[in-house]
Amino acid sequence: MMAAKRLNLNLATYPLRNRRFFFLLLSVMAATLFLISYLAARTYIRYRSEAQKVRVSIDNIDQLIMVAGTEEKNFRQKVEEAVRRDKNKVDLVNSIILRKVFSWTELLSTLENSLPDSSYILSLAPTLTEDSRLQLRLRVVSQDLDKLLEFLNKLKASKFRIRIEGEMESEKGLLISEVSLSYERGI
Repeated sequence: MMAAKRLNLNLATYPLRNRRFFFLLLSVMAATLFLISYLAARTYIRYRSEAQKVRVSIDNIDQLIMVAGTEEKNFRQKVEEAVRRDKNKVDLVNSIILRKVFSWTELLSTLENSLPDSSYILSLAPTLTEDSRLQLRLRVVSQDLDKLLEFLNKLKASKFRIRIEGEMESEKGLLISEVSLSYERGI
């Protein structure tokens, strides 16, 4: 006898669907998940090693900064020590240079051009100061107060700082004035 072929009838309310499509969909999703996981792990490992390199580089830079800070501190101490040690010598050399560079002819020319024709300088006592100024004490002889004021106004226009120390009248009736001037030296 012949074996009867069995028929697989599904009499359920919701019959089974074709499972091949779902297996294919599940396989594609699993492959995609595996591929994404692989790429994520590879990226994570690569950037983790780069982050480690960056951390090592930052540590090296921090050490270099500390060394540079120590060297800067030592250098500043050496500079301050040299400044303390050589300050007097440098000040002496600077004062010599300022004295050599100062234009006396320009100063005397300015004084001469400021004097009215009837006035003259009786005495001149210059003093060089450390703050690049020249202090002058003058005794000026003029015919009257107007001539003296003319002289002082011209000096003031030439950037002199003026202070009148005193005045007296000579035997001939001329006005003798003691004037203190401060002149900024130009280098």
